[in-house]
Amino acid sequence: MRRSKFDEQSPAFQFYAGDYISDPRRLKRPLESQGAYVLLYCHCWISKIIEFDFEIMSKMCNCRLEKIQKIWPTIEDMFVKKIIENKEYLICIEAEEERRVQTLNRKKRSNAGKKG
Repeated sequence: MRRSKFDEQSPAFQFYAGDYISDPRRLKRPLESQGAYVLLYCHCWISKIIEFDFEIMSKMCNCRLEKIQKIWPTIEDMFVKKIIENKEYLICIEAEEERRVQTLNRKKRSNAGKKG
């Protein structure tokens, strides 16, 4: 059964360069941390959640296990942990906010189209 238009996952998210480079929280992070964050954000965007497992995360970031374990403390504040069936998962805070905004905008456009 096909999901409703409101439940469909957008294949893309808005990435505002000005917002990214002007956010002091990000600018204070090392370059490797910024790269790992963007890759994990992308995986969260596609899957909505990712398993909190350093081995899996290291593969997602194309780095050694030790590297992601070192990077993680510098980016963990950008994620929320959630336990599902005794497994720990990560949800990217900004990805969820972008998803919420996209859903709201899609509903507004749909309602405007129905009126017009």
